[in-house]
Amino acid sequence: MPRKPDDLFNDPDFQRALLRRIAEGWTFEKIEPMSTDEIFARLNQLGIAVTPKKFRRDARRHESAERLADEWREQYPFYPEGRYDADFVWMAAIVLWKRLVPDRISFEQIDQRMQEGYNLLQAGHIAEACDAWWQVWEWIKDKVTPERNTLSAFDKDFRGMQAVFNWCQDFEMELENAGCDDPRYYRLRVRYCQEFLGTFSGIEWQMRGNFLRAEAESYWRLGETETAEAKFEAMVQDNPDWAWGYIGWSDEYWLLRGSPKDYDRAEEILQRALKRPNLEDREVVLDRLDSLREERAQAQGQKQRKRRRRRRKR
Repeated sequence: MPRKPDDLFNDPDFQRALLRRIAEGWTFEKIEPMSTDEIFARLNQLGIAVTPKKFRRDARRHESAERLADEWREQYPFYPEGRYDADFVWMAAIVLWKRLVPDRISFEQIDQRMQEGYNLLQAGHIAEACDAWWQVWEWIKDKVTPERNTLSAFDKDFRGMQAVFNWCQDFEMELENAGCDDPRYYRLRVRYCQEFLGTFSGIEWQMRGNFLRAEAESYWRLGETETAEAKFEAMVQDNPDWAWGYIGWSDEYWLLRGSPKDYDRAEEILQRALKRPNLEDREVVLDRLDSLREERAQAQGQKQRKRRRRRRKR
């Protein structure tokens, strides 16, 4: 039976092997203090006869330092002197890329910045994570080409620790969370949703609809309700059988904390959805309608009790 990762990391033998691997092998912490000349000398010693001039020229043909290292392995003989010298080759390519072609961001640099954002999220720094990820988004846009303009094609070339397919949705949600404290991030969320849908083609409806809904919600949070209404209307017309478009629209009128309550308008939107004979997730809409009616009844009861108390005081 295969062992789970948690079981491995709790295994003393595995922990000792991992520490030995770190101690004996190459790491970025070991390579980065080396001078550029030292790194090239080590590569040449291993059979990789590359020079700074050639590195700069070849890097212009690639988007990834690791792909450049793959090319080296095909082009040059490799004479490893240590057990982990193969790791040195690709790690050295990443370090050298930052030093020698700083104007050309590599996929590895995008991936590193993306992971920095996730680390900031884990530490509870949502706004800082969004700032880091906005830079990631700017870099990603620069890497999109006619041949790499779908998420699947981009991820095939990117090969990061996190797929852009997943990250792009995480970014949208965290911009919403950051906007709760600073409305500036709602404005960035609007821009991001618009740019995302304009950058990548072939987005399947579930993701496309979620981004359209996020855009409309953000306008609402910014107090631009007329624009939000227009965006919600366009969204449900684009796919009139997608229940979550109506649900998101209706929620703004009663479920949003701190927003003025308009239960009648909220129900009107849900009823419009229920008139669609082929509506998806009809049960979810019905459940939302039940919750809405229950809250409206409670709110009406509270108003009536307050009126009675005021009359008694007179």
